[in-house]
Amino acid sequence: MLTNAKVTIFNQWPDRESRKMVFIPHVIPKVWFHTNQKSTVGENGLRSADEYQIRIPYTECADWITPDAFNRLTAVYGKWTVRNGDFFILGEWDGGNVTGIEDIRKRFSGTIGKVLSHSENFFGSSKHIRIGGGS
Repeated sequence: MLTNAKVTIFNQWPDRESRKMVFIPHVIPKVWFHTNQKSTVGENGLRSADEYQIRIPYTECADWITPDAFNRLTAVYGKWTVRNGDFFILGEWDGGNVTGIEDIRKRFSGTIGKVLSHSENFFGSSKHIRIGGGS
């Protein structure tokens, strides 16, 4: 599978010390990333948003676990998953855990998206995780 980008995915996790939800970053160095701008005309004028497609090759999934397995972990160290509602950025995040997408927007000026759909396609000759996202 061709790759053209690096992304960081942020998985929601309950911080037991602060008793708040945090998002834990995980950098995925080789993915295929595509942006498509969608526009609609409504009563209030033109509206547009970016639609993102991400393909994560199976070779980059060594630390990936299912959402159910992720939810059962007592410590996350190095593991990651993909769930609707998680966030991602185009590039590498080195700012530690965040409290949500607004926290990311305050500290990062590049492409930021939310996972809207995903599937694990671990069969055939082009095994990968597919993510559909939006801005």
